[in-house]
Order: sequence, then C-alpha cells, then structure tokens
Amino acid sequence: MKYKWKQGMTAIALTSVMTLSLASVSAAASAPKAQEPIPGWASAEIAEWKGLGLLKGDENGYVLPNNGVLKTEFITFINRVFNFTEKSDRTFPDVPENAWYASEIAKAVASGALEGGTDGKISPLETLTREQAALILYRVFTVSPAVKEVEPFQDDTKIASWSKAAVYAMKEAGYVTGTPEGAFQPKKALTRAEAVKMINNVMGKLVADTGTHSDLAGKNLVVNTAGGTLSGVKLSGHLYITAGVGEGDLTIENAEIGGTIYVNGGGSHSIKLKNVKAGRIAVNKRSAPVRVALSGSSSVPAVDVISGAQVDNGTENPIESFNIEGANEVGVSGPVQLLNVNAAASLNVGESTIADLRVSSRAGGSRIALGAKAKVKNFTANAGATVTGEGEIGTATVNAPGVALAKKPGKLNLTAGEVKIGGETVTKGNETTTPPGTGTPGTGTPGTGTPGTETPGTETPGTETPGTETPGTENPGTETPGTENPGTGTPGTETPGTNPPIEQPTRLYSYDEALSAFAETGAEGLVKQYIAFIQDPTYKPSTANPKVVMPDMTNATTFVNHDFDIKPSIFASLRGVNTSVLNGARTTLWIGTDNGVTRISLANNAMKSYTTDNSQLTDNKVLLLIADGSTGVYAITKNGVSHIYQ
Repeated sequence: MKYKWKQGMTAIALTSVMTLSLASVSAAASAPKAQEPIPGWASAEIAEWKGLGLLKGDENGYVLPNNGVLKTEFITFINRVFNFTEKSDRTFPDVPENAWYASEIAKAVASGALEGGTDGKISPLETLTREQAALILYRVFTVSPAVKEVEPFQDDTKIASWSKAAVYAMKEAGYVTGTPEGAFQPKKALTRAEAVKMINNVMGKLVADTGTHSDLAGKNLVVNTAGGTLSGVKLSGHLYITAGVGEGDLTIENAEIGGTIYVNGGGSHSIKLKNVKAGRIAVNKRSAPVRVALSGSSSVPAVDVISGAQVDNGTENPIESFNIEGANEVGVSGPVQLLNVNAAASLNVGESTIADLRVSSRAGGSRIALGAKAKVKNFTANAGATVTGEGEIGTATVNAPGVALAKKPGKLNLTAGEVKIGGETVTKGNETTTPPGTGTPGTGTPGTGTPGTETPGTETPGTETPGTETPGTENPGTETPGTENPGTGTPGTETPGTNPPIEQPTRLYSYDEALSAFAETGAEGLVKQYIAFIQDPTYKPSTANPKVVMPDMTNATTFVNHDFDIKPSIFASLRGVNTSVLNGARTTLWIGTDNGVTRISLANNAMKSYTTDNSQLTDNKVLLLIADGSTGVYAITKNGVSHIYQ
C-alpha cells in the first residue's frame, strides 16, 4: 500500500500570501533561480517538507524561511497537521467571506485554535508573535499546565498575562527553550522557519494515510487519517487521534504510550487498542460518539470522557479512574475501580464490575442505567440522580436529596433527608438493608460525601494582541524535548502496591463558585463552612471563639470555633506557617504560608511548590489546608480555593 509518513516533521504546504493564494500554487513549484539561504538549525526539517512536495514556495520556488509567518499561515499549518475539516459559522469583520484564507480561519475557530480579540476581530494577516504561537499550540495539542516549579524566563515580565500559562506549559514540556541567555522574546515576530520548528517540536511524528506502520518511536505522534494500523509504537509522550479520522476506524496494537491517548476522532466500530499500555485516555469527539475498545493485555489507569462515548474494557485489568466530565451519553463495560460522574450525564453500565461509582455535587440530574450484569460495590450520590435497571448495588451512600434507586441496595447509608427506592420513600432513620442473598454485599468503605475528582477547564486566555516587531530568528540550538505530565487525568483512589497517583492540574475556584458547586458534606462541606466563617463580618480570626482561651500564635487566622472538625496546623506556633496537614498514610506533608503551598514527600524530603506564578493558586496567602479524602488538598486562600491533586 502506498503511504507517506514523516519523522520529526509534518509535511504541509504553505505559499506566501504576498505573492500567491493557496489555491493558485501548482503541485510542482518551479526550482529557485538561485540558491536560497536556509538557516542551518532548520535545514533538515525544511528539506524534508520540500522533499515530500508539501512545502511550496513562491513563483520562484523560494520558501522564504526568514519571513515573518502570518497568523493565517500558521493556523493553516495546524489545520493540515490535524486534518481539520469542520468549520465555524462565526464571522469576523476583518475576514472577508471570499478571502482565500476564510476557510482556514473558520476551521481554526471551530477547533478552538483561534478565539479572536475582545474587539471581535481575528487579525488574520498580522505577523504572529512567539507568545501567540505558543498559545495556539497549547490549545490544539492540549498541553498540560505547568505543575512543577519552572524557572522563569529572563524576560518573564514581558510575557502577557493571557499567554503566560501557555508559555510555561510549553517550556515545562520541553517544546520551547528560549535563547542561550534565557529569554523567551514573547513579542518577537515568528519566522516561517521558526514556525516549522515550533510545530514540529510538539507534533513529533505524523501518520496521514491508511497504511500499516510498525515500530514508530519518539515523543509524540499525530494520526489524522482513518483506516490505518499502528503496531509496536513506543512513545514517551502522547498519541493524538485527531478529528481528521472522522467516523473511521483505527487499530493500535502492542504499543506503549507514556502519556495520553487523545481520542478526538473515530467511529462506532471503533478505536481498537490491543495489548496497549498508556498513562491515560481522553475522549473528546465533537460530533457523533466514538467507541474505544480495549482488549488483550491492555492497561490504562485513567480514562476521561468529555464527549459522548462507549468505552469497552475487554481486559482483566480494571480502569483505575474513569471520569465523566461532560453532559453526554456515555457507556461503559468491563472492570472499573472508580467511576466519577462529574457532569449531568446519561450513563449506561453494561456487563461491568465497578468498585466505586460516585455522583459528584456538579452532576445533579444524572441518569444511570445498570444493565442486568452490572455490579456496583459502592455507590455514593452527592447530588440528585436516578438509577434504573436490574443491576446490583452493594452499599449506597446518599448525601443529597433527589436520589432515586430502582432496586434496594445491600446496605443503605442515608445522610440526606430521604431517598426513593423502588418508587417508595425511605427517610433518614428508617433505612433498611436488603436481606442476605438478595443483593451484592459491599466490600468497601462507604463514601464520605466527598465528590470524585475534577478535570480543570481549559484556561481561555484573553485577547491576542500582537506586537509589530521586526521578525528575527530562533535560537539555532535544538530544543530538547522534556518529559511532560501525561495530561489532565483525575487520580481517584489508590490501592497500595499499584501504580502511583496520576498527577493532574489544579482546579481554581472563587469563593462564590465553591459555595455553589461544592457538596455539603465531606471535605467540600468543610471548605464551605470555613468560607462562611471568614465571610462573616462578626468573625474575628484572632479570637474565633471568645469562650475559648487561645494562645498568641502567628497562624491564628486559621483557627475557627471549637466545633470545627479541622486541625489548622500541626505546627501551630511555628512562625511563617499558616496551616499544614499530614496525609493519612503519613507520607506527605502539606504546608501553607503567605507565599503559597509546599508539598513535602517524607520519604525523600522532595518538595514541590504551588503558587500564583505556576497558576496553582488564586493568590499566595494560604489560610487553611483541608485534605480532600484522596491524595490532595483544598487550599483556601485570601481570595479563592484551589483543589490541588497529587
């Protein structure tokens, strides 16, 4: 079978808009009249693009590597990498309907690569700056926000607030490095050669045909066409199955993916993963649902589903953390350790054994259908939900009103006022237990009312206001890819001796958002209680309870009334420490100060900081830390709440 694939560089073509439209360039551009100087640090990539016949120049065959790249040129590169075809019907006053680039802009807006400015314009013919390019790549490649302490660039103060998170995420992932002096040069115009280099650093390899490819290795891999088979793939980073796959099928077998498999395309028959090990699967297909089928020895600890999907785990390896993050119809079969419903979804459970199924406080109105062969050991409802079907529930913990169960669970823990079971109302204090042999006994500990886990929303930067500086050249050094966080997966619970928790980005809340979204019980309930304290004008932190004698301690602002269930700090008199908490296993210590949060691993004294600089906190003055019941903490600061996951 005839096919094309490239290593280290996507083969895509773009002409100079100053001389020709894309539509007017022929498939065989004439050779340059004179040798065109090509920067040595980009010569291999440019030669490969030209060799594939996909990078074409002007009427003389020049590719103009040192010219500034226009925004519409850059997003055309992106559209071709991902094989985007969906177009937005949104219009912009500076994009004429008959412009040659109108179609490319429409695709970029539909994909989320471009959003436009507050003035409603898209500025398609402006020369792109380095920080604008970083933002676009951050969006389309779903680059994880920086979670480690990243050394700031020498010119950090020149990086716009709307691009800073993207720039440092790209730096942590190893996609950008800056100059030898340590500067990023955010306002500097990006050249066409630099654009090729920057895109290539994130993309890695590209498969754009229906052939069979074996033993591909590297960091990232993009697949933008259906019908192919990948065998023996070994990636340290991510696999992107793009929207270009459409409703087609794709088979991946005997593969090891260190990061995330992003499923943005594929049909109902389906994305097939046989003997595949991956850190995470993230499903977000805009159109019709996609089916993801795991078989053989496949093992994926975390699955995040944002769109409609059917996930069939045909292996003996349970999915440790399955998170539904969108209000869509989702189906699941096979073994699952923890299933979090974090949005008002419609969940269909087939032949499956689920150790813990949790409906979070944000998932009110969810409908869960348990098939006849579905078994749920522990079910926790932190919001109103309806459970139908013939499947069995071992232990049901109901922490919110509006919950209805079709069948009696083996055991009922009712903290809400009432619950409907089989059409009848059961009130608190009158709980009943299903007689032995008629239900599936629960083997786990009943839920505590703490909802499952959350996937942070995409940070949407503000306007993209370009600079007009003269284009320059990129640092001629090769940017060395780093190891990046496998994505935004939600860790869930951990079993000793199994894989370590999956690190995921922090989620930030304002006080109002926390008060409206959090549950009334568990760790979230304690967060809401403390917010109520500090918003009470009669509450004076230094004398939280006038009836209780309090010592003069520097962290008195974290003390509350004597009925509150949280110990503010295990270092109550230590200067500079406002709050601290030790996890239940006594392996991790969290400390909050006026300068942020620090996590200390007691096994090796390794420390990690969480501050506003790395987008982990709304502000750095930490008032109180509360363990989230899993592996992280809620950090209540002067102006907001951060849910930090380990």
